[in-house]
Amino acid sequence: MYKVLLIEDEIQIRSGLRTLVEDVASGFKVIGEAGNGKEALAILHKGAEPDVVITDIRMKEMNGIELIGRLRNDYPKLPVLIISGYSDFQYAQQAIRYGVAGYLLKPVDRMEFMQYFMALKAELDAHNPNFQTGEPQETQASGKENRYIIRRVKQLILDGLDHDLSLQSIADQVHLNHQYLSVLFKNETGQNFFDYVIECRMNKAKKLLKETNLKIYEVAEMSGYASSKHFMSVFKHAFGVTPTQYREQQIQ
Repeated sequence: MYKVLLIEDEIQIRSGLRTLVEDVASGFKVIGEAGNGKEALAILHKGAEPDVVITDIRMKEMNGIELIGRLRNDYPKLPVLIISGYSDFQYAQQAIRYGVAGYLLKPVDRMEFMQYFMALKAELDAHNPNFQTGEPQETQASGKENRYIIRRVKQLILDGLDHDLSLQSIADQVHLNHQYLSVLFKNETGQNFFDYVIECRMNKAKKLLKETNLKIYEVAEMSGYASSKHFMSVFKHAFGVTPTQYREQQIQ
């Protein structure tokens, strides 16, 4: 389980963020809370070792930007997510200079929050291949559900290659937000949704070119391309030869 240090001066908002972490950020747990940067540093000096810091910007004693500046000296690679009610670009510029991992505005959108933590978990997992998260049984079940969803998505793609496939249309069929599905698909497969669709279409096109005498425009249509010119461009980019040249190679 990855550890979160939460810094927010408004108790009610801090409580809401803690709930968000527990409900949305699978694989993360709040291990410390502070009302300002000074309190956060005290927690760190006592030995806390968070994997990510969530902080507000405007707080008394020590604000979020000052805190991040201090953190970068001792914890240069520690991911920091800023959650602020202020969209002032000045703060965003300072945050970027300090290399923050994310910047969300209040009120926090649950989907954006979830997407951030899914991407962060994938990054942390990649750098910690032997890390044991100690996830509860429910989270393990959630992982199985995610894999089932992706299998279902892949089948929907294969069944609909000759149609106008969109992320939104597939997301609607599996009852998920399209942005969430995009992140989930990338995390589970290591491949972008649209790259996978193109790969499947190209594989179908190769099969049709090799096993049938369909005309090129017919192969294009059955592979999901209304424009033969676009199809030929994508095919040549993928395989280095035109569809006609590929077919001739199979005959030789």
